[in-house]
Amino acid sequence: MNYEFLINPQEIEQKSFAIIESLTGLSNTPEDQVIKRAIHASGDPEIRKDFRFHPAAITQGLAALKNKSLIITDVEMVRAGITGYAGEVVCAIHEEAVKRKALENKVTRAYQAMMELKEQMDGSVIAIGNAPTALLAVIELIKTGVEPALVVGVPVGFVGAKESKELLLTCEVPYITLLGTKGGSTIAAAIVNALIKLSRTGGK
Repeated sequence: MNYEFLINPQEIEQKSFAIIESLTGLSNTPEDQVIKRAIHASGDPEIRKDFRFHPAAITQGLAALKNKSLIITDVEMVRAGITGYAGEVVCAIHEEAVKRKALENKVTRAYQAMMELKEQMDGSVIAIGNAPTALLAVIELIKTGVEPALVVGVPVGFVGAKESKELLLTCEVPYITLLGTKGGSTIAAAIVNALIKLSRTGGK
């Protein structure tokens, strides 16, 4: 079989998004731009149906990123996937104190890492793409009064992912989530990268 392949990166991206728009009918609203980036990262147009945005998610998220607020991630893969940000991006999952306390408390390192970052969460953007237990920790902290600017909660998997996202919907903080078992680090990073780009263009 003969195929013609594009090798110019700009042409590849333009064609990718043209295909995504033709398959989904998504527009250029901020929410749709975020969803398109997630589809581009995952290769799955069907996820558009399962995105949920808190009414203040875009405005609060863009304001935080424009102010170079801290971004907190659950795993290094999400942190590594976030590009072009002038502020700080942190992940505590490999810190020795986190490893030790996770063993002592019999919890996952992702859960303990979020607990360790509690004092830095107010006004931050939290991006969770791997561990449902990290999202559960954030939800617990929100219930105690912690106020992140935005929670991007898209953990993947069959144990706790779906349920943790449903709990996030009940929180009174801005969130972006993807219902069900789908999600992942690449989707979490893509969402944040879309927001970073929007923060530079005034949300357009």
